[in-house]
Amino acid sequence: MKKTFKTRTADLTGAGRATFRLEDTSWTALDMLAAKRGIRWQDWAREVLATQPDAPNKTALLRAALADELMTEQVIALGEAGAVATNVPHEITGNGYWRLNDEQLEQELAGATITTRDNSFVAFTLITGYRSQAYGGEAFVIVQNALRDGLHLMIAPNVD
Repeated sequence: MKKTFKTRTADLTGAGRATFRLEDTSWTALDMLAAKRGIRWQDWAREVLATQPDAPNKTALLRAALADELMTEQVIALGEAGAVATNVPHEITGNGYWRLNDEQLEQELAGATITTRDNSFVAFTLITGYRSQAYGGEAFVIVQNALRDGLHLMIAPNVD
């Protein structure tokens, strides 16, 4: 897959405008990260650059900081596997959903009856079916994350 690069220019250090060239996906991730914090990408980048003002390659510093933050988010999310109850039952999701790690997903699918497995999506596989009778045999929808070590989403009527 060919990488697409974008260039942005901004004054982030007070020493004049600088140009940053990152992959399109890196800019998207950076924008999402900043938005999640309620700040602009320039503000996030300014914070990062202030940690190492003499860094010879400021673009590399931004890229490394972005990777660090995304990995930290992922590690935190991995610790959050399990049932998530909702306050108001929903006609599709029931009373909640599950965040499953790879081992939990494997256990869920081991005795399940799979009716659909659609892997035509880039980042996930959609799986529908019925849980093992040991788990009650109820219908489920699973979004299997294609990202390594990413959590998977399971929706079934009852979260225990």
